[in-house]
Amino acid sequence: MKALELARKVALLSFGDRLRDAAAAVLRDGVCAAVVDGDHVIGLLTESDIVEAVARGVSADAPVVEAVDKPPLLVEGHEPLWRVAEAMMAAGTAVAAVTVGGRFVGVISAADMADAEGQLAEAARFSELVGSFAPPA
Repeated sequence: MKALELARKVALLSFGDRLRDAAAAVLRDGVCAAVVDGDHVIGLLTESDIVEAVARGVSADAPVVEAVDKPPLLVEGHEPLWRVAEAMMAAGTAVAAVTVGGRFVGVISAADMADAEGQLAEAARFSELVGSFAPPA
């Protein structure tokens, strides 16, 4: 399975959007909000990023760029999930921006990958079970 297959759309925010808007988007979409400049993602804001920014004294009416403290991990959509997981572990992040040819297309989270892995394992067990009931050839 490839990163692009699990990439999900999230709210797109520009530099000037307010932190309050990012918080509302994260609550609505569940994973994060992306701060973009055209087709390029500048940062990903998760719930914990927003909480940390507020704890540092950033106002809810401040532009979202004040809460972006590091560039996002970028992964190409054609990368296999195991390689994405390695990159996420090395970067110490639970979410990455998925790109295709340098253009931002969505995000992938560790939870999404774990869920997909669980579904694949369940499908494999079901296939084995069904195969055990097949009549001999």
